[in-house]
Amino acid sequence: MAWSIVASNLWKMLGRRWVLRNVTATIPEGRTALIVGPNGSGKSTFLKIAAGLWRPTKGKIRVLSEDPTHPSVKEKIGVVLHENVLYDELTVGENIKFYSKFYRVDPVFAESVIEVLELKKVWNRRVGELSFGWKRRANIARAVIHKPAILLIDEPLTGLDPLGREAVVEILRMLLSDSRTVVAAAPTLDRILIDSLDPIIFNINNGRLVRVEP
Repeated sequence: MAWSIVASNLWKMLGRRWVLRNVTATIPEGRTALIVGPNGSGKSTFLKIAAGLWRPTKGKIRVLSEDPTHPSVKEKIGVVLHENVLYDELTVGENIKFYSKFYRVDPVFAESVIEVLELKKVWNRRVGELSFGWKRRANIARAVIHKPAILLIDEPLTGLDPLGREAVVEILRMLLSDSRTVVAAAPTLDRILIDSLDPIIFNINNGRLVRVEP
């Protein structure tokens, strides 16, 4: 079996607190992993380390068999955290075109992403003028436009209306159908994610990660 992420005895300290404690986990290629836990439990920290944005204090993590901080790995990862990383003064379309320049983008897949997320409705609007839900859709499009081998996404359905939730789930299914891997973090188990994505479920609390049955 091919592994997308392998974490071994992973620890992370922020300030004087251990946010991750001895995390060991494997996530296979082409599957969804859902990390569930309350705010402050270490979910976002794990995603940031897997994305190569932060380094662990102790232990090791390999993404696609490499150090996730390496540029060749980073270009194969899509990341959606809570922060808006689009340029507020640019339109949605200008942002998507700008980010597309950094990757080899399949135009057919990219157009499908834009269509599913219904971004043509706000294509010519500045990002700074958008509601949270539309910003979220645009940020997700930015992260998946290059069909990443791994998508790391924090609270994928938060702040979205029912149609937006369905659209995001459809995007995740599109990635999975092409043997991509999705690692999502959420505060609670969400039935639409369970039913649609058949995830491997991990519970995280006080920095400790444990695989659980659905």
